[in-house]
Amino acid sequence: MGRLENDPYIGTTKEKLARLGIKGVLYDLDDTLIYTSEIFRECMHSYADEVASQTGIERDLFYQSLSDINDEEYKRMGVNPLRWRAVVVKLEELFEDKTGIISEKIEVLLRIYSTLPRMRPGALTTMVVMKDANVKQGLVTHANVDWTNWKLDQLGLWNWFEAVYIADENGHKTASHWKSAMDMLGLQPSECLVVGDNLNGDVVPAAGLGARTVWMPSPWSVYRVGVVPEGTVQISEFNEFLEALDRLT
Repeated sequence: MGRLENDPYIGTTKEKLARLGIKGVLYDLDDTLIYTSEIFRECMHSYADEVASQTGIERDLFYQSLSDINDEEYKRMGVNPLRWRAVVVKLEELFEDKTGIISEKIEVLLRIYSTLPRMRPGALTTMVVMKDANVKQGLVTHANVDWTNWKLDQLGLWNWFEAVYIADENGHKTASHWKSAMDMLGLQPSECLVVGDNLNGDVVPAAGLGARTVWMPSPWSVYRVGVVPEGTVQISEFNEFLEALDRLT
C-alpha cells in the first residue's frame, strides 16, 4: 500500500502551508467541524409545535418569539444551557401562560444536548491531510464543558488535537482564548490559520492577533454581524477548505 506522505496532494498542501509560514491550524467546533445549528432549530421547532398544539397559541408567532428571546438571552448569558430557562420564563410572561405547558416542555429544548451532531463533509479529510503534513492542530470552542466533552468523546475527535481550549460558556469568545490555544501549541499567531463560523468570536479576534483566517458564515445571524477582516477567505463548506489555501496571502 502507498504511504500518505507520498500522496502528491499531501505534498502540495505542505508546500502551500510552507509558503504561508503556517505551522498550525486552529478550528472552532460547533457549525465549523460539526453541524449543531440544525439540532437547535429542530428542537426549537418541535418545542413550538408541542406548545402550540397544547395551548392554542399561534405557532409561527410563538416560534418567532422563541427565536428573538433566545437571541437576546444569548447576548446576556452566552451559551450556558441555563439560558433556556430564562427564555422559557420570558415566553410564559409574554404569552401569559397559566397552563404550565411552556415551562413543562423545556425538556424538548434540552434534547439539544443529547443529540449527536453530524460531522461536516470534508472536516475529517482536512484533519487527516493536516496531520500527515505535520501541521499542529488545535480546537477552540465556546460551549458547556460537559456537552463539549461528550461531543468529542462520541465523535472520537480528541486525538486529532494537540490543544483543546473551551471558552467560558457564560461569556463570549475573545482573542485571549485563541491566543491561549496558540500558546498551548507553542506557536505565534502569524504561524497559525484559524477557521470558524463566528465572525466576531473567531475570525475578527484571530485576524487581530495576526493569524490567517477562513470564515464559514454561521447559520445564526448573531454570528454573522461585523466587518470581515481584510485577507479573510470565505467558504461555505469544509470540503472547500484545502482549495481555500490558494486564496490566502
